[in-house]
Amino acid sequence: TGSDGQVLTSAGAGAVCAFEAVAPGSLGAAVRRSSTLAVAGTTQVELVFNTEDYDVGSKYNTSTGRYTPGVAGTYFVSYGITLDPGASFAETDLTYMKIRLNGAGKEYGQIGLGGNGNGNLGFSSNTILTLDDDDYISLWCYIANANGGDLVSQQSGWSVFRII
Repeated sequence: TGSDGQVLTSAGAGAVCAFEAVAPGSLGAAVRRSSTLAVAGTTQVELVFNTEDYDVGSKYNTSTGRYTPGVAGTYFVSYGITLDPGASFAETDLTYMKIRLNGAGKEYGQIGLGGNGNGNLGFSSNTILTLDDDDYISLWCYIANANGGDLVSQQSGWSVFRII
């Protein structure tokens, strides 16, 4: 039998199969919104992306917005978000996006912007994380304006890929 984190691979026609480590790049997900997502204001919100464009091993949960790798390793994480804050978004209304490890504590790739009331805001960032098999990562948002805002559908998403 294999060890935890290994996969069964073919050694070719007529040969005995072998257990091997999962190859870098063979795990990952790319997710996005299929429709606009209303985001509440003045509270940190864990964002849920409901459409998987790519998800090897079904590691992304479209109900919770969390990616749990199932295999320890080093992962590249990237996001691109378009937010429509509405016309009442003032320059003093700070908004930020960030990647969180296990829901609290460590945060990565945070970027913040103030409003201008004149259109959409764009956020993008990336990071490299070392994850255990049972860790999870998710994308979080905070909007200082009590009215909140909307993630623009299909222009907002994030991806994660195992690199080592």
